[in-house]
Amino acid sequence: MRRLESNERERMRMHSLNDAFQSLREVIPHVKKERRLSKIETLTLAKNYIMALTNVICDMRGEDSPYVAPDSSTGLITSGTQGDTALTAHAHTEESFFDFE
Repeated sequence: MRRLESNERERMRMHSLNDAFQSLREVIPHVKKERRLSKIETLTLAKNYIMALTNVICDMRGEDSPYVAPDSSTGLITSGTQGDTALTAHAHTEESFFDFE
């Protein structure tokens, strides 16, 4: 009996976690909307999007940007706009980074 209850709790926990990932996928901009992002891609894009937005806020305040985009000449993708600035994602094998130009 305890095992069945434990399994049910774990199933509910996983459903809740998957729902949270789906909600996060819906609010982070990404290029290939036809392909569902993996959990690690979702977390990486969310982290980098937050870092990029933090840089924008710091720039608007005239402060130094705390985060720097990784150096790469490949994988630069425009994925949306933020006001007059283009939102670009630097897609790398292990991570993506958003930048506002």
